[in-house]
Amino acid sequence: MKLTIGVKLFVAYFIITATIVWFVTDKISLRITNGIDQAAEEVMVDSANLLAQMVSSNIKNDKINVDKVRDIVSAYLNRELDVDIYSISKKNPNLQIYITNQDGIVIYDSKGKIEGKDYSQWRDVFLTLNGKYGARSSAYDASIDNPTADQKAHHVAAPIHHNGKIFGSLTVIKSVADLKPYVVAQKDQIKEYAIYVLLISLLFGAGVSFIVTRGTRKLVKYTTALSKGETVVAPKIRQVEFSELAQAIEKLRVDLEGREYVEEYINTMAHELRTPITGIKATAENLLMPMSTSQREHFVNNILDANKKMDMLVNRLLNLSRIERRDQLENVEKIDVKTLIKDVVQAPSRKGNISRRSIKIEYTIERDFTIKAEKLLAEQALSNIIDNAIDFTPPDSTISIKVSESNTHVNIQVQDQGKGVPEHARKQIFRRFFSSSRPDTGKRGNGLGLRFVKKIMSLHGGQVSLKNRFMEDGAVATLKFPIKKSH
Repeated sequence: MKLTIGVKLFVAYFIITATIVWFVTDKISLRITNGIDQAAEEVMVDSANLLAQMVSSNIKNDKINVDKVRDIVSAYLNRELDVDIYSISKKNPNLQIYITNQDGIVIYDSKGKIEGKDYSQWRDVFLTLNGKYGARSSAYDASIDNPTADQKAHHVAAPIHHNGKIFGSLTVIKSVADLKPYVVAQKDQIKEYAIYVLLISLLFGAGVSFIVTRGTRKLVKYTTALSKGETVVAPKIRQVEFSELAQAIEKLRVDLEGREYVEEYINTMAHELRTPITGIKATAENLLMPMSTSQREHFVNNILDANKKMDMLVNRLLNLSRIERRDQLENVEKIDVKTLIKDVVQAPSRKGNISRRSIKIEYTIERDFTIKAEKLLAEQALSNIIDNAIDFTPPDSTISIKVSESNTHVNIQVQDQGKGVPEHARKQIFRRFFSSSRPDTGKRGNGLGLRFVKKIMSLHGGQVSLKNRFMEDGAVATLKFPIKKSH
């Protein structure tokens, strides 16, 4: 399955967005972990210094009252709490405390495991006893050689002062595992925000993809119509690049169509003029032979008929050429539709053809209808439609003309009783130089009439259609003139 450009853009956008969101989320999560560690360390510094001050107040005779300190620290550590911090319940301080003398020997341990041990080389104790800030991150139990992340703890020490000298150190220990719920809670919230950001970004990406593909769809539709030979206008696209591409295609179409037009024009002229020219040549050669006056008159009439056909063809081509190069109407006036139909049907050139084929034309107009149009062009459009119906209607048949009105158009329908439009011709009947064989003679027209009508209706902002009749033989051609409503 081939992926469209819109899908490809969306997938690429998704991958890039997801990567950026993951990267930013990972960095923020790391900052949160470090931030919580720093915040916890700051609180531990305060706690250590507060407890160290309490211990200093219990030094007598240059000796720490360990029993008194034990009671104070135990009361502090065993204090019951009932607080919720960011939806996490906290029941007790959950700290470990040990105190050393000025030589780094542990004289008190809240856990009762390390009293008497030499901690003078641990960073927290060593630095504090030397007047510096002492802290470390290591196993909460010295017996653990390779601690896991949850087995590590933060150690923060504060000096115990007495008589202006550092008399010892007090270290507060906080397990990393105790901080983990806060880290997890914050990371979960960050992930939730990341999902929201990703979803919003994906919606935005889908919107961008839709806009882009809409432009491409318009271009595809436009070029497909061109490939079928349909007359279409270049689509209006907001994106500058697609708009420029559409304009470039339109310019190319105009150039190619112009060349095609000239080529078809010349080929049609040559083809259509060949027959009457050959006839004139043959007739002229016959006129060189001895013949009676009546024979000579017959041949002269043949030449005149051939000349008439050539003149008609040239005029039609010139008229089509002129009308296809117009982009607006001239001399627009209010036209009574009934009068328009009557003038076209009763034109001398048409009356003879109607009479010769024994065709009856009926028109039903329920009330007075008017259109705003260029009269000559409206007459030519209707004339071509009626002439087309006459050519394809069998003798002794009826052509019906009906007029109706919708909210937007005045519709003139011309219905014949012929064989209808062949399937292969339905999409090509309005193309320049396309024609079908006449049912009675088998001859083809020059393929200019319906093209001429389409251009006229386009200039009026209207439409022309040619369809087969429903459940009946024949075709129905409809001219739709727009109703110009006054404001």
